[in-house]
Amino acid sequence: MARDFSRFLRPKSVALIGSSEWCAAVIANLRGMGYVWDIWPVVGGEDQVAGIRAYAGLDALPEAPDLAFISQDGPDAVASVAWLAQHGAGGAICQGEALPAELGLAAGDMPLLGPGCQGVINALERAPVWDGPHGLQAVKRGVAIVARSASLAERLSLQPRGLPIAVLAVAEPGRAQTGLARLGEALLSDERISALGLQAEDLGDPEALIAMAQTAERLGKSIVILRAGREPGAQALFERAGLAQVRSPEALLEALKILHVTGALPANALAALCCDGSTGELLREMGQAQGLRFPAFSEAQRAVLAQDLGAGMALANPLDCSSAVQRSVPRLTRIIVEAMTGQAVMTLLVLDHPDTVEGGAADWDRVAEAAAAARRRVGMPLGLLATGSEALPADRAEALLAVGLIPLSGVPAALEALAACVALGGPLRLPAPLLLPAPDAGVGAVPPDPGEIRRGLAGHGLRMAPEGADGPGPALELHLLAEPAYGYVLTLRRDGGEVSALLPLRQGEPARLLDRLGCERGEIEAVVPALLSVQDYVIAQKGMVAELELAFRRGARGAALASGVKIRAVSA
Repeated sequence: MARDFSRFLRPKSVALIGSSEWCAAVIANLRGMGYVWDIWPVVGGEDQVAGIRAYAGLDALPEAPDLAFISQDGPDAVASVAWLAQHGAGGAICQGEALPAELGLAAGDMPLLGPGCQGVINALERAPVWDGPHGLQAVKRGVAIVARSASLAERLSLQPRGLPIAVLAVAEPGRAQTGLARLGEALLSDERISALGLQAEDLGDPEALIAMAQTAERLGKSIVILRAGREPGAQALFERAGLAQVRSPEALLEALKILHVTGALPANALAALCCDGSTGELLREMGQAQGLRFPAFSEAQRAVLAQDLGAGMALANPLDCSSAVQRSVPRLTRIIVEAMTGQAVMTLLVLDHPDTVEGGAADWDRVAEAAAAARRRVGMPLGLLATGSEALPADRAEALLAVGLIPLSGVPAALEALAACVALGGPLRLPAPLLLPAPDAGVGAVPPDPGEIRRGLAGHGLRMAPEGADGPGPALELHLLAEPAYGYVLTLRRDGGEVSALLPLRQGEPARLLDRLGCERGEIEAVVPALLSVQDYVIAQKGMVAELELAFRRGARGAALASGVKIRAVSA
């Protein structure tokens, strides 16, 4: 039975189960955000806590709460969760320590975060069920973030860099009983959530991740994963699910700003106007390192820009327009409009931090006014990027958001974020099902008979090279590994290059993988059928193949021939 998060995420009653001091801290957060619904402290021996009536036990509550925040440990926490589940509570957050298995059994189908969950700040419902500091303000619409550490959550809440955060939850890895993907689906289903950010060093069930991504696709929303690792299996899973990965909290926040305002970017084409005169080349080099494109302006654009910027200006993209910053707002607007009307799907105005830009805040305000006018006229996405790594002042960032502009901060973080948003709009971003290994694949494996394996592969159409024979040219190495966290990870290697994907391969994916390895057209045409034959063999083994290696070379008649076959599988 699917968990119903409706009451958990829109609580009209919150029970607090813990000490009077702890309850008082949470009550202060609730009051500070303007929560107007019922608060029920459950504190034995107390009549009131922070001016609110207290209850001696859960049995004394008027009814089962929509959400309970539990500060108890061990058997007491398990008993409270069991009572809440049995009496129809909407969900619980367990901050204290207890055995996860016992808590999960007690919760049943009731939504539960914990143990060790620091809480949830729900700015939509003004319900910060949280006992630590935070700097979030109540919002009507914004992004949701699920962090896997309390320190990151506190950092995000205190320095949101102008991003409207609607919900911020902490669910520590391997401990939250409600799965990461299930919570993500529930958040995405709220029409007030514009995009979702997940800190996901521990991914959980790959099929649940795909299901969450399918929900996001159906709702037209995007998901960004914060994850430091670069494992091929994880990256292939993110691509299969239609998710994008960033590797720093700063890039996560910048990506979510872009997604909140405009959604995923439909093409890899950006324009940039550098208002400080010194960042153009740096922006181009750092953008190229992230795989971003700054296409040249058209002849028509160059002609108009030359009229406004003057003769002798280098009209490259990114464009140095520092000489125009102090001109009139209408003239500056024309320059921005012209840059926005070419191939670019998003335009950046790059300035120093508003407190340090030459000419002071007045120049920043002039650029922002012209940008807002250009945004209204053209309607394409437009971001103002402060070059310093520090956040924009909150009042400036909020003012930019109010007129549809995207406030970005820090060049490295912004470019990493833009690359993620481009990836989210790419051609292979539709979530697709996985071929998963059997739970016991590789367990108790015995060396299979090589001849039997060769015959099995040949029976699915794979042409085998004679024993000891090597064809011309360098070998294309194939390695297939069953990884429960991702599925079947297929890796192709040649000359130091490597590409990975998950089985089953999607339409056109084998050719794209080989093209990325630098294979020529004829070789691609020869190898694609061989790859599909290997896939057919693995599917026929019903998830019992644990690992497979082989190499491809072109045969005399053009077809790819396989050699060096090694396999590890569980005997039937």
